[in-house]
Amino acid sequence: MPAFARPHCFASALLAVLLAATAAGAGPQTRLVAGTDGVPICVAEAGDPQGPVLLLLHGFGQSHAVFARQFGGELARDFRLIAPDMRGHGCSGKPWTDAAYAGPAPWAGDLAAVLHASGVTRPVVIVGWSAGGYWAMDYLRVQGVAAVAGLVLAGSHGGLATAEIDPGLEARLATGRSAAAAYPLDIDQAIAQARQAPGRMAAQPLPEDIARVMSASTLMLPAYVRRHMSGWNLDNTDLAARLRLPLLFIVGSADAVAPPAQVEAVAAGLPAAEVRVYAGAGHATFAEQPAAFDRDVATFARRAYAATGMPQP
Repeated sequence: MPAFARPHCFASALLAVLLAATAAGAGPQTRLVAGTDGVPICVAEAGDPQGPVLLLLHGFGQSHAVFARQFGGELARDFRLIAPDMRGHGCSGKPWTDAAYAGPAPWAGDLAAVLHASGVTRPVVIVGWSAGGYWAMDYLRVQGVAAVAGLVLAGSHGGLATAEIDPGLEARLATGRSAAAAYPLDIDQAIAQARQAPGRMAAQPLPEDIARVMSASTLMLPAYVRRHMSGWNLDNTDLAARLRLPLLFIVGSADAVAPPAQVEAVAAGLPAAEVRVYAGAGHATFAEQPAAFDRDVATFARRAYAATGMPQP
């Protein structure tokens, strides 16, 4: 086998084993759909096939598998959960060119393709964790709000924070971009970094199955994709004035990526936003406190759908 193929094949095999292990119960069903420019997008689905749709978006370097607790929890009883692996991530296609990741259009197009291929005809609630919040904003920027009933941002302000709210934003972005551009091609270094990923996500140790999935998912993001995304635009402040959707922020009290004070400051400037702060949680609230997360998302989604005139689950 060529040396350049080893990291991806290793990670793919590892994630397949982990998914098989965690899917002993009512796990999600997965399929491939054609995204922007024909890139294959892996889509996981669980829950009530006739229920209102929650579109779950994972974070950078992760995959749909991080939402294992949601696939088997309260949300799956009443809602249809659709969770794609974003391009370059998880089991989705990993284009080689920089253009495949440039700007909001490819990401927004992939999400539109997922909803179309899934036969979704009613407004959805988007739940974006971390970078998933930015991909949600890409969708709103390109596709508009007509097909969206509400938005949940977990561990994310979606690029809506101004320099006044987050004075260290530019410095952190520069550091992050430099790190992405320098991500190691060496498989041993990549494995070492993947092992550290779960510890950076939570204030307390994550459940073992979620931690393993996070590590494996990290390995499935090729170094060249990280480098292509090092120039990703994360400024969505221009959308704030136009954002009239019901909006729920969920953040851990110990989240260092999206600190509660910054999230609350962003929410204060939006007309239809509310904030839930989870005491003792870090960046991965959906995995650290899944019962509270599911309950808050379900309550918010029911209100958002009611505002559109859709039947209540």
